[in-house]
Amino acid sequence: MKTNYKEGVTKGTNKNRKKKIPWWGKVLIIILCLIIGFLSFSVITIRHFVGDSLTMRGTLAMAGYGGKDLPAWYQKMVLGGERDYEGLPELLIDGNGKEVTTEEEYQQRKKELLDLYKKYMYGEIPSKGYTTSFEVVESGTALDGAAIRQQVKITVATETGSVDTMMLVYIPADAEETDPCKMFVGLNFSGNTTVWNDENILPSASEEGTTRGSDSEAWPLEDIISADCGIATMSYNDWAADNADTYRERLLSLFDDEKEYTAYSAWAFGIMRGVDYLYSMDGVNKEAIASVGHSRLARVSLWAGANDERISLVTAGGGGGYLRTPLSAKITRDGNSDHWFTQAYFDFEGKETEIPVDTNIIYALIANRHLFVSTGDSDLASDPVSCYDALQNAKVIWSDIYGEDVIDDGTYWDIKTGEPVISESVAFLLHKGAHQITIDDWKHYLEYINQYL
Repeated sequence: MKTNYKEGVTKGTNKNRKKKIPWWGKVLIIILCLIIGFLSFSVITIRHFVGDSLTMRGTLAMAGYGGKDLPAWYQKMVLGGERDYEGLPELLIDGNGKEVTTEEEYQQRKKELLDLYKKYMYGEIPSKGYTTSFEVVESGTALDGAAIRQQVKITVATETGSVDTMMLVYIPADAEETDPCKMFVGLNFSGNTTVWNDENILPSASEEGTTRGSDSEAWPLEDIISADCGIATMSYNDWAADNADTYRERLLSLFDDEKEYTAYSAWAFGIMRGVDYLYSMDGVNKEAIASVGHSRLARVSLWAGANDERISLVTAGGGGGYLRTPLSAKITRDGNSDHWFTQAYFDFEGKETEIPVDTNIIYALIANRHLFVSTGDSDLASDPVSCYDALQNAKVIWSDIYGEDVIDDGTYWDIKTGEPVISESVAFLLHKGAHQITIDDWKHYLEYINQYL
């Protein structure tokens, strides 16, 4: 006789019953699946745009670009422990292997370092064969009478033709030749009308479909004017489109191909022409002009400062640290940033530790003027650890060559978020937040320029 299985099960026992998952367990599973799905989607999306230029660790660092604060455990996991920057260029050993110890020797070494950066990173900056003219096309009072606004058409011309940009300038209304104001000058990403919700602001030459005042958090005009400082800005696209196919269609179209120019060449050139105009203005302190920029425009600020000693303070926010880190993008042609770098840069694809330049050089090229580097604790793709390490490495020029005050030795993990590490020569700020320039950055830039310049 066949045994009926169901009849053979003893009632009242749980031995052969499936255990049910409680409701809260199901909720946790759903949340876990959503987190995994979100992270997977984020990684796939980032990979779509950057290809193979980032390691997996570098891809995880891109989370800070979303503008959200990242938890401390995630920051530490991605940033990792001690660093070994293999092959880092020596600042005080010249091209012949000789130690550099005096100011005279360093002037020659400085020229070597600048030439190396031109060759292996950002290329030459046009230096002759052009004329520059300025036309004030609009002026008036602003900020309830606290500021004077100027809009200046800057035209650069060669035998080939000309290009122009509109520079937007605000200075305190009471700035006079006897009491001139300190100035910041830098490029903006999306056009002058995005800087402030002022209906009198004229559009930049390259502006398309922008929203007036949409980027005002990055340009706190009221705070700048209240600190008795001024600001001048232009759209970076007016000088060169941030596009590998079209970047030569504006400024660089005026020059032949005898020298290698990059988009960074054009952008830094733009800041330098802005300084030309500030030098012609009444009410501007020519000894206290600062360059400013964020992200790639932080590197433009650095590159302009490295090439133009009229810039007394260079600020750089979220511009990234060393090339030689596990978070840095690998040297490769990705179709997105090929126009940023020289051909010689790409010769080091797969040999990143052998390239003869790195961020410590461009920091050092600012000496013996002033340098203020800032970034966010969640801006992991900019690698705040190596930003600080590069500053620690470069400070030797100020201290050993020029005998100037520098920040104390220390590591990134000694820094307290929101509290700047300050010296008269160099400074560093780790603000709370992700990949953005914040009011905290500006607060400390303004305090610094008013204290030391």
